[in-house]
Amino acid sequence: MNLEVEIRAKVNDFTEIKKALEKIRADFIKSETQTDRVFGASKFLDSDNMIIEGGLSARIREVDGKRTLEFKEILREKGGMELSCEVSSSELAEELLKKLDFEEAFTIKKLRESYSYKDFTICLDRLEQLGNFIEIEKITSPDKMEKEKKECLNLLNTIAPGAKIETRKYGDLIQELINQKK
Repeated sequence: MNLEVEIRAKVNDFTEIKKALEKIRADFIKSETQTDRVFGASKFLDSDNMIIEGGLSARIREVDGKRTLEFKEILREKGGMELSCEVSSSELAEELLKKLDFEEAFTIKKLRESYSYKDFTICLDRLEQLGNFIEIEKITSPDKMEKEKKECLNLLNTIAPGAKIETRKYGDLIQELINQKK
């Protein structure tokens, strides 16, 4: 079984990061706008409507007319399982989620620039309401999780020295904003 290791950090802008990516010869993959409709099931939510550790979140992601239905195990300090499949219709995916007791919570819109470096994926994300983030991801096996997380952190320190690590998921940050407005 493969798991995703991910390091995320909040940054002010991407100017110096892009220079560092060029310096290490990271390959630009693509730029895309992603719209994620995020869903939660009551059995996986705490009293603040946050996904509990080990719980599942679901999302319908739309990119360039393509839709995927995704389930993600929420493990904030470690990588979790992810399952993703293309769907023909957002409405059909939403109907399935409702049958599984998932309700729509919010939408996250982001502009993502993706880069590849060795076996890492580096994403520069501009999120509405939240600002700019860098994510460094790597797919690995459960027995190599800690080693790979350190490698992600080393790469982050190389291309974005001083960046503030953010352990909360984007969904956590949006839900905190929603809770503050209540």
